[in-house]
Order: sequence, then structure tokens, then C-alpha cells
Amino acid sequence: MEMTKFHQLCGAYDKAQTNFEKYQKDCHLLSMEIVRELKSFFQIPESQFSLYKINDKGGFELVPAALIHAIRLTEDHYWHFGVGLTVCKAPETLPEELILIHLMFRRNDKEECFIKYANGNEEFQIKKGNSSSYIPFFEYLFILILKSYDEQLQLFIGEKTTRRLGYVKS
Repeated sequence: MEMTKFHQLCGAYDKAQTNFEKYQKDCHLLSMEIVRELKSFFQIPESQFSLYKINDKGGFELVPAALIHAIRLTEDHYWHFGVGLTVCKAPETLPEELILIHLMFRRNDKEECFIKYANGNEEFQIKKGNSSSYIPFFEYLFILILKSYDEQLQLFIGEKTTRRLGYVKS
């Protein structure tokens, strides 16, 4: 059977789709590793952790526990998702505050992986399967959160509040 131009176009489309599906699967697995490493580094109890999809307006939308519902590829070539850390004066006591953090990650054509905080300028290289490669980024986040409490006046109204890291409430 003769390979027509149309068949060649279909073949090219099939190859591109297959490549993207592999890339998407690899990035989903990377996002799972990011969350696993984050929970381990901060030693976050499961009950104090939540996942969020970042909508088109930069808002956080709570999603079920599966990361596939949270990660989203945007035009900037980054995968975006949000995490929530519920903190308290002492573990599992009130009042509680939900810290929302917008994370971004990407993988280039050399299969190098990079992660950053959405409101920050610094990008950190991470290596799949290498827990120690995450430490500089997680230390950076830790310092950001601590600075957020040191520098921002937080009004506690009621028992539960929300802190969007990087945003000052007006």
C-alpha cells in the first residue's frame, strides 16, 4: 500500500501524541515523587496535607488525593499544582492555619528536571530518584514560610485561617 501524504501526516500525529503521552506520564510520576519528598522532608502528617489544582486565575481548587487531578501543564511549559500544609500551635491542636504553596516544575528535552515556587525567581534542579537533590529547594521553601510569619501581620479571625504564601492580605 502506498504511503500517501495524509498517511504520513497521521503517522507524524501518532508519533507526537505517543511522545507527549510518555512525557505526561513521566511528569506525573515526577510530581508524585515531589510530593513524597516534600512530605518526608517536612515530616508532614497525612491529615495535615492537601493537594490543589491551580486555576486560570491563579486560585487554588481543592482536589481529591490523586495528583493527576492537581497537575496542569500551561503555556509557560511548566506543570503547576498547589499543596496545602495545615499548621497549628502544637501538632493537631487549634487554631489551625492552611498554608497554600503554588509549585511549578518542568523537564527539558535532556530529561533534566527543575522546580520552583511560583512567586519566586529561583529555579532548582532536582534529580529523579535522588532525595538529596530536593533539599536546597525545600530549605528555600522552609525559609520562605518562616519569613512569611516573621514579616507579615496575620489577623486571626476565628479558629481557622488561610495563608497564601507570597501574598499579603489587604
